[in-house]
Amino acid sequence: MAGITAGMAAGPGLTVAVIGVGRAGSALGAALAAAGHEVRAYYVRSPAGRERAAARFPAATACATPEQAAAAAEVILLGVPDDLIETVAAQAAPGLARTGPARSGPAGTDAARSPSPLVAHLSGRHGIAPLAPARAAGAHPAAIHPIMTLTGTPADVDRLAGATFGVTTAPGDEPAAALVRRLVADVGGRVAVVAEEQRALYHASLVLGGNFLATLVTAAGRLIAEAGVPDPAGALGPLLRASLENALDAGEAAMTGPVRRGDVGTVTAQLDRLERRDRHLADAYAALAVLTADRLEQAGLLEPVAAAAVRAGATDGRGWA
Repeated sequence: MAGITAGMAAGPGLTVAVIGVGRAGSALGAALAAAGHEVRAYYVRSPAGRERAAARFPAATACATPEQAAAAAEVILLGVPDDLIETVAAQAAPGLARTGPARSGPAGTDAARSPSPLVAHLSGRHGIAPLAPARAAGAHPAAIHPIMTLTGTPADVDRLAGATFGVTTAPGDEPAAALVRRLVADVGGRVAVVAEEQRALYHASLVLGGNFLATLVTAAGRLIAEAGVPDPAGALGPLLRASLENALDAGEAAMTGPVRRGDVGTVTAQLDRLERRDRHLADAYAALAVLTADRLEQAGLLEPVAAAAVRAGATDGRGWA
């Protein structure tokens, strides 16, 4: 089976199939369509999902199986949950064989033979390992993960412009890497190559900095509202935005608050109040206090004695080793 051709990595628009039209699948599919590619087919299991997909991709064919969708395109996007990627790749595999005439190219050249498709999942957690069934069927596997929070609305297309994409392809598969670079560039993104063995660490960083950030912000909003402050978002917004920008610019030097000052009494008083309200929230506060003290000490911004006192105050009575 022929590989990805030079014309796919740089040339006219490609045909795309989206299997799993959730937030990531619909956003990247729509962004590729806006860049001149053709979303030709999609597969979604649920009736509600099919309705959303039909609204997002009205010219595309609604397929009955992943195999049917995979057979329709040169680029197949798997926008499915992490634990289903391998299963769906196996379901799509029979549709990945390419035996018909090429899309373009003179006779006798690679471009004249039907190229193997690119099959890419959109998960942050995984590299290409779950795509083994697709690779065994002759497809080029890739992981293309946008580092961006998505809403499931048309506005997501604009969010992808300027976003970084964590990308993994098979070692030595330069044609696939070149095609992925093209697709990311076409939607206005930037490529960050992530090694297969580093995907878990890569995704953990995003969960800590993105997903858990949202958890902390919503928890802070509820607490300040309970304290009687009106308009929690308006009160917290300037602080949170400045803290985020300062942290991105200056790292540990941007850390402020009672841990930075070594105010153990403040830390323990707040922990005591949180304990009486929500033990899980108190545990999170304590863990973050310890982490903050560790980072400040390592950066030389908090004396070892003060850092040890904060850690002791945060963990006292918690049964932590």
